[in-house]
Amino acid sequence: MIPERDLELLRSFDSRESVALSVYLRLDTPAYRDSAYDVFLQQVQARLDECGAAEECRRALQEDMEIVSLYLKTNGHRQHAGLAIFSCAAELFWRAYPLRVPVPNQVTVGPRFDLSPLRQVAAG
Repeated sequence: MIPERDLELLRSFDSRESVALSVYLRLDTPAYRDSAYDVFLQQVQARLDECGAAEECRRALQEDMEIVSLYLKTNGHRQHAGLAIFSCAAELFWRAYPLRVPVPNQVTVGPRFDLSPLRQVAAG
């Protein structure tokens, strides 16, 4: 999974009033791998819609979306059962972790990274 020191970094990360994007993608079958990029775009679009008219939120999320999209288009989902991505472009923070177990598809935005899917996998 993810090294403990990295988990601590993710737990303690402060987006300094920007947005922290957490992306979890299930990749354990060819169908999930083939649809991962589209699933990400659909879910991140829903998060953009939640920003409403808040231009700062939309701008920050758009930058993170572009970074994650580039990763997924080039090499981000090849041979693993799952993928966890954490991005905060405003703080120049980016991490992607291939996972040995599948995780539910989920995109969340907030002041901190969402680690609950990792906890569920670890407990499960």
